[in-house]
Amino acid sequence: MKYSVIVPFYNSAIWLERCINSMVKQEGDFEFILVDDHSTDGGDKIVECYFDPRMKLMINEHAKGVSGARNTGLDHAKGEWITFLDADDEMLPDSYATFERMTEHDTNIIQANHLRHYLNGNRIYNKYPCEAGDYSLQNLPSQWCMVWNKLYKAEFLKDVRFVEGVQYGEDEVFNLDCLAKNNELICTEDLMTLRHFNNHASLSKSKGRQGLILQARALEDFIMRCDNAEARLTACKVLSDHWASDTYRRAFE
Repeated sequence: MKYSVIVPFYNSAIWLERCINSMVKQEGDFEFILVDDHSTDGGDKIVECYFDPRMKLMINEHAKGVSGARNTGLDHAKGEWITFLDADDEMLPDSYATFERMTEHDTNIIQANHLRHYLNGNRIYNKYPCEAGDYSLQNLPSQWCMVWNKLYKAEFLKDVRFVEGVQYGEDEVFNLDCLAKNNELICTEDLMTLRHFNNHASLSKSKGRQGLILQARALEDFIMRCDNAEARLTACKVLSDHWASDTYRRAFE
């Protein structure tokens, strides 16, 4: 198996069919791991309507949050490379050829660009393009903290997991753990994902006070446990930037 695509979902039935359709249209050596995080809206029944043998449905007996659902997917992934897709987004057509081109690079983490679809005005464009090249903790690219724009070598992720219980920014600590192991990230100019900004209930849009506190604590925990000095310094800067941001200021006014 070449590529594992992990899709966590919780009460996402309204978008799930669109996401799955983008996967089953793909040709190539894929497995699609859909993790139902104890949904109550029948999302599992939508998955069961598809008969693509590459699709695997996992159901968490108790809701674990997006981090726990992704960890469930990681525990069952069989591919040589792993990526993540949100249930309200899509794989771009001919992703297999894109992934094959990206994985020609001899590295553990490869980042691509993505398209954003804004419902307001029905606009699709590449909002945060990254210049192709080699990056590191000393020189992080735009969108470095996301997981849905990357391919990870599966062997490299054997001892890396998401911090469960974090409501916002869980990707950030995951990628810091990866970069602490191997201070290298290669960016390509490929387009990997179509992100839809029409899910107003999305967790990424719910940056409440409690979610931001949990994010800060996860970064603090990383700083305390990490033995890579450069990664600790990067996490300190990230945490400092967060606390100085308008998002944090508004949440604590």
